[in-house]
Parts: sequence; structure tokens; C-alpha cells
Amino acid sequence: MFYLGFDSKNNIERIGKRSQPADTRGELILTGIRTLDQKLGMELSSRRGIPDGSLVLASYPSDTSIPKLFIQRILLNWAQDMENNLVFYIHSEKPYNLVKRSFQAYDWDVTPLEGKSLFFEDMYNLSSASMTSSLKFGRIEVKRKTYVKKIIDRMIHVKEDQNKQCFSIFDDLLWMKEDTLDEDSNALIVFLKEVIGSFSKIGGVHFFLLPQNILEPVAERILMNAAQGIFYFSRRTVGSKLKDNFAITKLMGISYISETLEVTPSESEGFKIESTAKI
Repeated sequence: MFYLGFDSKNNIERIGKRSQPADTRGELILTGIRTLDQKLGMELSSRRGIPDGSLVLASYPSDTSIPKLFIQRILLNWAQDMENNLVFYIHSEKPYNLVKRSFQAYDWDVTPLEGKSLFFEDMYNLSSASMTSSLKFGRIEVKRKTYVKKIIDRMIHVKEDQNKQCFSIFDDLLWMKEDTLDEDSNALIVFLKEVIGSFSKIGGVHFFLLPQNILEPVAERILMNAAQGIFYFSRRTVGSKLKDNFAITKLMGISYISETLEVTPSESEGFKIESTAKI
């Protein structure tokens, strides 16, 4: 269809095809795991990926390491684009050497990426209890959430100064219990509002890893309500084998079909997911 364009005096200004309206739904980011990216959009939409700026909560049982490795593989895929991306790995559950060793379980070599597109941020050695100030001001109270905010501010600075796409993982949220943040609903809500507002400026995708049944139930529901996406992992016994399962139970800004998927290691992609309907 051709279109006549008129100026303010009703004179013909241009003749041509009507321009297509701009897609204002926002950028989507592929994970690099092909079988997962195929599910992000499904047949409901041609748009695939995780919406830019999303906070994704990964809820997983504590008796399996597969969910954490699955998220690590996604982050490693993003970090391999060293020219455009930066990945911040904030760890509080394990020291740096054990976190790095977890990548090596499947021969994933992160050494060439460190200090270039992958940065490990140590919250393991930072205690929420009172500690002696290096400036000899006596004993001060240090909260993990304060450190989290500083790292987010650093990502904002990198985004503005270097125009890099920033991604992050907060592994994991046990520090919220040490901060007693899970016992103060108002403080948790204020914290999450600040975090979500910052992530919308930074863009990228940011994972909060949450072991199930660790935080207070109300705090866990607040986190799930605040997150733009929820990746829910579970484990079950099938015959003599343990199966790790995965479902997208929430992902705002993209169409998807929520179904139970099996997560298994893959030599070519690190991991693959497939429907459990065959079981």
C-alpha cells in the first residue's frame, strides 16, 4: 500500500510506502544454549530470548549442582563475546578457588576471560557481622546489601563509560539471611526496588540464585513477585536415576509455554533441555 504524506499546510510532502511502526517491545538476548533459546518464544512468537534488563530468579534444590552449572554456562556464553560484553560473578557461598573449580568440571576454561570480560567479585570473605575498620575507627557494621549496591553502581558506570553490555550472577542469596534482610519485608522491598531500577538502566540479564526453603517464606514470595523471570529447577527419581528438571514459570516481556524440561549435560553446548513428556 502506498502512502501520501502531508505537511502542516496540507501540501504533499512525500509519496511512498507506509513505514513500518518501530518495535518498542525491547531487545531480547539469546542464551547461547540452542535448546533453551528455542523455548524462549516457542511457536507463540518469532521473538526469542530473555528481555533486556531482566532480573531472573533461579530457584533450585540444594542437593544438586546442575542448576548452578546451567546458569554458569549461559554466563560463559555471554562472556565469550569479549568485545561487547562484561559478566560480573558475585559469589558469597564459596571462595573464589571453589567457584572457579566448578567451571572446570566440564573443562570450561575461564582463565582467558578473567579480567577482560569476566570479573569475579568476592562476597565470601565479607562478613555481615561487625569487623575492625582498616582505618582504625573501631568496629563497624558491614552489610552484604551495601556491597551489592556498590557492584551494581560499578555496572552502571561501565555501561555509561564503556558502552558494554553487562550481565551478572549473584551466587547465591544466603547472604540475605545473614543480613536478616529476609526477616524485614519493608527493607527487602526497598532493596529490590532499587536493584530493579538499576538493572533497567544497565540492561543485560541478571541472575539471583536462590536455594529453595532457605529464606523466610514471605521473603521468598517477595523475591518471586519482584523478579521479571523465574527459572524453577527441581529433581526427581525416575527408575534408578536422578533427573534434574527445569521450567520457566515466569518471564515478563516474552511469550513462552511453561512446561517441565529435563536438563542434561551436553558436550557440544554444555547443557541441553528437552521435554519430559517422553518419560
